[in-house]
Formats: sequence, structure tokens, C-alpha cells
Amino acid sequence: MRTGAIVCLLVFVSWVALALVQLWFAPLSGELFFKLTVTAGALFVVALAITLVVNEYGRNKKLKDGGYLD
Repeated sequence: MRTGAIVCLLVFVSWVALALVQLWFAPLSGELFFKLTVTAGALFVVALAITLVVNEYGRNKKLKDGGYLD
């Protein structure tokens, strides 16, 4: 869970930094900035989903190994 949280945090912080640079200096075209925004959003969602699935799988495996689930 920790690795996924770090990846999500890095994606978010990187996007915020890019957005601030774009706001103040506008080095990118609007189209490219939009594409990078969509890409950052997709990476964030995929990293979060993978983290949650792996965490849930590990929790269920632990419960099955402990005899709490059938």
C-alpha cells in the first residue's frame, strides 16, 4: 500500500508543479497540456486501482490462511 500511495503522490505533485509552471510561464500549448493532464489522471487512477486490488488480495489471503474465510 505504501508504494502505491507514493506513486500516486508523485504523480499528483508532478502534475501540480506542471500546472503552476503552465499558469505562470505557458511553455506548453493548450493541447499538449490537456494531453499531459489526462495522462497524469489516468496514471493516478491506474496506480490507485492496482494498489487497492493488491491490498485487498493480500488481506483476503491472510484471512484465508488464518482460517477465518472459507
